[in-house]
Amino acid sequence: MSDFTSNFWSIFISVITIGGILACLALLWISGKTKAMTLSDNTTGHVWDGDLREMNNPLPRWWVGLFIITVVFAFAYLYLYPGLGTYEGSLKWSQTGQFDREVSRGNEQAAPIYAAFAGMSTEQLAKDAKAMAIGDRLFMNNCAQCHGSDARGGKGFPNLADGDWMWGGSPDKIHETIANGRTGVMPPIAAAVGTPEDVRNVAHYVLSLSGSPNDSVRSNLGKPKFAVCAACHGADGKGNQALGAPNLTDNIWVDGAGVESHIVNMITNGKTNVMPAWSSKFTPEQMNVLTAYVWGLGGGVPGVQPAAAVATPATPAASPAADAASVAVENGVVKFFFSTGKAELAAGSDKALADVVAGVQAGKKVVISGYVDTTGNAAQNEELAKQRAFAVRDQLKTLGVAEDKIEFKKPENIEAGAGKEARRVEVALG
Repeated sequence: MSDFTSNFWSIFISVITIGGILACLALLWISGKTKAMTLSDNTTGHVWDGDLREMNNPLPRWWVGLFIITVVFAFAYLYLYPGLGTYEGSLKWSQTGQFDREVSRGNEQAAPIYAAFAGMSTEQLAKDAKAMAIGDRLFMNNCAQCHGSDARGGKGFPNLADGDWMWGGSPDKIHETIANGRTGVMPPIAAAVGTPEDVRNVAHYVLSLSGSPNDSVRSNLGKPKFAVCAACHGADGKGNQALGAPNLTDNIWVDGAGVESHIVNMITNGKTNVMPAWSSKFTPEQMNVLTAYVWGLGGGVPGVQPAAAVATPATPAASPAADAASVAVENGVVKFFFSTGKAELAAGSDKALADVVAGVQAGKKVVISGYVDTTGNAAQNEELAKQRAFAVRDQLKTLGVAEDKIEFKKPENIEAGAGKEARRVEVALG
């Protein structure tokens, strides 16, 4: 995909590149034809240190020949490979294509190794020393940068070995998280809570839920205001894995220590955490091994078996449920349909958004509209609708669409009833 949004820059770079080569040729030709004023001894008259004289000899033929060969090579290279703006080159070579070919070759070479693990369950893989050695290398090369070499995470990056899972710690959920990524959104809700003092009171009530040091007077005052937070975290504060809402009662804090200032900051400013999707990089066999490795670190839910053979988004299970996420393009509008209680995009979203991305490159804007299911908890449904819209936005940003080109627009009738039509986000060019 080209980074250019206007033909001007493509033409500008092409003119500068070709013009520079032609200017060098012109300089070479002029220097060979122009005769400088010389003395009878073939010198220019410039003398240094009494004996060192500047001669007026023509350029050596071997030097001129090498220069011409270099220019010919430059024109041949620019014909074969990209170098002139948006021109792709006759060989259609690209860095992405080269990378994909190398990854494909590597996967083909590794296929016999992973074939030995075919048909093994997550628990079986977790007990296989060879599979776990491979899983460890996959984790170190791809996951340790955020979660740490010991998988215990850090500020903003979850600990994978402590049994606390915002989205679920079963093998299926771990695989789903690695494959599709996650977008966790804590919206700023200070305005809904009330005054700054109300926010502080809620912070102390949240601290009390986990037995952390707190002001009991403020905690009691903040309890009624916690109803705003309960839409996601639950009335008991134990969280909601369907929304990725953390458990506030276990004294485990992903984004900082459990202190008043941190909680006040989260309520006031909110936060968005993104776990990238890895399905495009790993093969299904690698995904299964990595899932087993993470599950086997000790933090996975013990005794939970996978519901079925794990499948990647590109190769879904043979009988998908009617509730499964999907995407469709109708009259230029891209419609994303979501599974109940989830905000993950369906496979194929990149292709579905291709025309939208092209429209943005042509100077247009993207308009995202989300709809709300009218059944169940209204506040929870509204928050989930936001997460779904944000998931679509993040996907557009991943595809190269600048955030200032994305606009959120509330539809005239945001309540779409029940069923799959209610769980949708629409994307169109504005």
